[in-house]
Amino acid sequence: MSLKRNTLWNLAGSAVPLLAGVAFIPYTLRHLGGESFGVLTLIWGLIGYFSLFDFGVGRALTFQLSRLTASDLDTQGAAVLRAGLLLTGVAGLLGVCVVALLTPGLASQWLQISPVLQEDARHAFFIAAAGVLPTTLASGLRGAMEGLNRFAASNAGRMILGTWMFALPAVSVSIHGSSLGWIAMYLVLGRCLVLVMMALQLRKILFSRFAALTRQHFNGLWHYGFWVTVTGIVGPLMVYGDRFFVSATVGADQLSLYVIPQEALLRLLLIPAALTSALMPRLAAMNDVQVMQSYHHIYRKVGWVMLVLCGLAGLAAYPALSIWISSTFAHDAMPVVLVLCIGIWINSLASIPFILIQAKGNPRVTAVFHVVELGLYLVVLWALTSRWGLLGAALAWLVRVTLDWVLLRFAVRRLYGV
Repeated sequence: MSLKRNTLWNLAGSAVPLLAGVAFIPYTLRHLGGESFGVLTLIWGLIGYFSLFDFGVGRALTFQLSRLTASDLDTQGAAVLRAGLLLTGVAGLLGVCVVALLTPGLASQWLQISPVLQEDARHAFFIAAAGVLPTTLASGLRGAMEGLNRFAASNAGRMILGTWMFALPAVSVSIHGSSLGWIAMYLVLGRCLVLVMMALQLRKILFSRFAALTRQHFNGLWHYGFWVTVTGIVGPLMVYGDRFFVSATVGADQLSLYVIPQEALLRLLLIPAALTSALMPRLAAMNDVQVMQSYHHIYRKVGWVMLVLCGLAGLAAYPALSIWISSTFAHDAMPVVLVLCIGIWINSLASIPFILIQAKGNPRVTAVFHVVELGLYLVVLWALTSRWGLLGAALAWLVRVTLDWVLLRFAVRRLYGV
């Protein structure tokens, strides 16, 4: 498998949606207004966060399929894939129920949404709940594609879905006005279409002759996927959950000052994410000697590249935000931007030991770290946000990613001597 080619495909799968965001977000923000746009970011967060309801099966499929030899793939690949999709389907239905149950409280009580907007937000959250099922199924299919080294097909789906995430709200606003319910409907339909496209890409395996499913197929996916799920629950909560906390503490009308720079800067992590996603099946197939030879080289390269990019992002943020949104917005958002730039660099360093631990079949380690970090993070987030508002939330995130990096570096030295 070509690491460079697969990394480039991963970058394309992430960069195209980023360009769509740059193009469509100002239009959508202008026509929705600050508070409605803040609620839209919560809808994006809900659908994206509850992809965790694949129970880690997407990553488990990558791990399992990448370890199969050519002969094993012919005999076992279809059974492993079907078992994975069955698990993600059941889990996705559970996710639909959970989001639907949370919706009344989210819309009316917990997020300080103004009364005039609450009914529309409630409808949108209910519709977004339906998007959890196609999201979990697509996560399983994407994991299978990466395990089968089909990064081109996987990222074609990501490019379409990511573009639609930003384009469809703008289309909805132009047709239906500022209705959040219509926006959520378009987003869910877009995910369903991408799911069908991905299933067709794997039709030769997915719809091949019947292969009996055994307990072993489910156990292998479940054992690995359980710990990935713990990370999947806690990890995104520590990345995106702060926006819900900010909304509850500062108010939804201020949320765009935090979320827009956060969303933009998090896109810098697409570079190490593209590399680690391509690296995952490669590391899973390596022996310990090969791992030691590759790890330090990749770690240093990612560190220097991301240091330069994060520095440039900090320098370019004010003029870019002034042109893209407004000079007032840029002025108010700059303290958050500078803190997040430091955190992005540290988080990029942590991604390399993280993927090594996952690729070598030890997701329990990263899961335990994230659970410990969550408790500490919530305390720090509450203390700093209550005192310094948006800047406090950014500082709390910086503290959390620094702790994560230190723990992961310690773990790879103890476990693998690298």
